[in-house]
Amino acid sequence: MIYFSADDYGLCESTSSHIRQCIEAGALNKVSVFPNFDKVDLTAISKNEKTRLSLHLNLVEGKCLSPAKEIPHLADENGNFIHTFTSLFRLWLTDGKKLEKELYKEIRAQVLYWISILPENTPFCIDAHQHTHMIPAVFSAMLKVLKDEGITPEYIRIPAEPLSPYLKAPSLYFTYSPVNIIKQWLLKFLWLINKGKAKKADIKTSLFAGILFSGKMDKERVSKVLPSYIKLAGKCKTDIEVLFHPGYLDGTMPDFKAKNIVFKDFYLSENRKTEFDSVMTIPERSVK
Repeated sequence: MIYFSADDYGLCESTSSHIRQCIEAGALNKVSVFPNFDKVDLTAISKNEKTRLSLHLNLVEGKCLSPAKEIPHLADENGNFIHTFTSLFRLWLTDGKKLEKELYKEIRAQVLYWISILPENTPFCIDAHQHTHMIPAVFSAMLKVLKDEGITPEYIRIPAEPLSPYLKAPSLYFTYSPVNIIKQWLLKFLWLINKGKAKKADIKTSLFAGILFSGKMDKERVSKVLPSYIKLAGKCKTDIEVLFHPGYLDGTMPDFKAKNIVFKDFYLSENRKTEFDSVMTIPERSVK
């Protein structure tokens, strides 16, 4: 199975409506949903039973779901998250144990909210905004919450891209952003740290694509590496998740300040429309 996935559903109606268009066109079969922005109605995106729904843990934008006073290292007194991936990573390095206790409270609150809105008999899947769940303290807290709540996840995203599909596309070598190369190697390093915990917890995951092309998952580049991904998945006997961000903004803008939306430029990027156009055409071409 190839999961063509969209992140960031639930940021606002404008972005969510474009993701719904992709679902209705049959271009997406996995959607990751924010738990802490607008109140989310999953009815419109859960009609097709083939569409996998996933909790998009959010620890870097918006407001916390647990009491702010109980997680002072994660949120300010108004409940606004105060970290980026980088600062959470640094905090793990300096005070991982204290951080993990607060992460447990917030992740548990988001997980319980997700369960409360998830349609009955829908498998539990989870990933994280900005891939923060790969930070070891976050990963450990997430696994502990799932264990304590008796949740057996159907799927957990592990964004550690294999190298071989990209090495087999030399025409793309000079198209990668240096920042994305650093992200890819950092996430692969963090996966090495988390791998033992994942094996012990018997985590179900798949091959992942979406880091090196992050911010510009255009049709041409994705189509060049996807055949190699398919061959590799066949050898490994696993699925593939290909991540897009097709929820571009137009029309009414959200109140960025009131919602504590930090990555404003990311949501306003024209590349999101490029990814919308790509995901509407790539699945049909590739699956054939």
